[in-house]
Amino acid sequence: MNHRQFWNLVQSRWIVLVAFALVGLIAGAGYSLATPREYSAESELFVSVAGIDNTSDLAQGGAFSQQQARNYSQIATKQLVLAPVISSLGLTSSVKSLALNVSVTVPLNTSIISIVVTDSSPVGAANIANAVATSLVDEVIKLVPKKSDGTTPVRLKPLQNATPPSDPSAPNAGISLLLGLLAGVLAGLVLIILREMATTRVRSTDQILEIADVPILATVVYDRGTARSPLLKAELQSIARSEEFRRLRTNLLAINGSDSRLAVLITSSIPREGKSVTAANLAIAMAATGRAVCLVDADLRTPAIALLFGLDTTGAGLADVLASGTDVTDALQLWGSTTLSILPSGSVPPNASELIGSKAAVALIARLRQEFEVVIIDSPALLPVTDGAILASIVGGTLLVVGAGRVEGRELRRSLEALDSADGSLVGTVFNRAPARSHGRFRASYVPKPRRRLRRPPRLSPT
Repeated sequence: MNHRQFWNLVQSRWIVLVAFALVGLIAGAGYSLATPREYSAESELFVSVAGIDNTSDLAQGGAFSQQQARNYSQIATKQLVLAPVISSLGLTSSVKSLALNVSVTVPLNTSIISIVVTDSSPVGAANIANAVATSLVDEVIKLVPKKSDGTTPVRLKPLQNATPPSDPSAPNAGISLLLGLLAGVLAGLVLIILREMATTRVRSTDQILEIADVPILATVVYDRGTARSPLLKAELQSIARSEEFRRLRTNLLAINGSDSRLAVLITSSIPREGKSVTAANLAIAMAATGRAVCLVDADLRTPAIALLFGLDTTGAGLADVLASGTDVTDALQLWGSTTLSILPSGSVPPNASELIGSKAAVALIARLRQEFEVVIIDSPALLPVTDGAILASIVGGTLLVVGAGRVEGRELRRSLEALDSADGSLVGTVFNRAPARSHGRFRASYVPKPRRRLRRPPRLSPT
C-alpha cells in the first residue's frame, strides 16, 4: 500500500477514526476522573562553603559546594533522613514507601538541592517536603567534620520552604486526553488497515488499473440521492453524475470509431455494484443525442430495468421473445417522448441460461443492432451465474462496472478470467460509487485511451 492508497483509505474510513478518537477521549477522561489526585510540593536547600576570602578560593569553593550538593542529595532518601521525618510527622508509611514519593535532584552547575514530595494531600506534601529538608540539614551537620572552632566548612541552609500546591500534579487531564486521543486514532488506523488487508476491497482507480488492463471510461461519484432518484433526467441537467455519463457516452463512441452501430453489455463481478443503474443512465445519455437506443434487461433472474423506469412488469419481455417466439416489437416499450426503447425481462423463466445462450438470443441481438443505433444490454453479474459470460461472447463489447468498496480484488480478477474464458471483449470499466476525491484525481491524472474496438456480433438474418 503506497502513501496515496493509505490516504485514500483514511479518507474513506474517517468515521471509524473519529469514532475511535472519541472512544480514546472518553477513556482518557475516565482515567483522569478515576485516578486519585496527587499533589507535589518542593523545598530547596543551598550548599555553601565558609571562610572564602578571595576570588581563587571562591571558584574552588563553588565547585566544591556543587560536588557536596550532589553528595548530600544521595542521602536525602536514606533511612537516616527519612526515619526522623516519619517520627516527627506521625506517618504510617515505611521508609521504603516514603522514599518512592520523594525526588531529590541537583540542577546542573548549581549548589541547590531540590526536594519534591508527592502526596495525596497538598498540605501533607508540603509538610513532608519541609520535614525532609530539615532532617537532611540536621544529618549533614552530624556527618560533616567540624573545625577547631566548632564550625563546619560546608553550610546547608533552607533556600525555599514548600507550600501546599493549589492544583494536583497528577493525573494531568490534558495529557490523559491527548494520550487517549492518540491511542484511539492509532487503534482505528490499525483496525482499518488490518481490515483492508483482510478484505482487499477495491476502493480506488489505482487498484482497478493494477488488475484490469483496460481503460476506466468513467468514475461515477457516490451520491446519497441516487437511492431516491437513481435515473438521470432526460435533459441531462448539469450535475456531476450527468457529466460522468456524458463522458462514458463519449468514450464508448470514440472506441467504436466510425461504426455507426454500437452494442455493449453492462455487467459486474457480483450483485449490487450498480450495473443496472449504470446501464439505464447510459441509455438515457445515449438517447439524449437523438440516437435510437434500445435498453435490454437480460437479467432474467433478478430484473431491475422495468422497475427503475416505472414500466409495466406484467407484459411480454425478453424471456417471452426467446421462449415463445413473441415478436420483439410487441415487447418493446417506449420511454416517454425520448428515442429510448426498453425491452423488459418479461416472465421469469426456469431455464435462464439456456435462453440466454440460445440461437434465438443471438438472432435477437443481431436484429436489434440492425434496427437501433445503440443497443445496451443489462446482464447478470459474472460470478454468481454464467449468463453474463454467455452474453459477453455474443455482444460486441462488455463494460464492467466496479462498485467501490463492494467488490474484492480477487473477485474482480475472477470476473476478468470468466470474460476471457468466454472470449468476451472487455472494452473498459466504470468505477461506480467512488469517493468524491477519486473524481478529481481521475480527471486530472487519467484520460482513457481506446485500446480495442467493439467487436461486431455475428451477421445473422433477422427473425
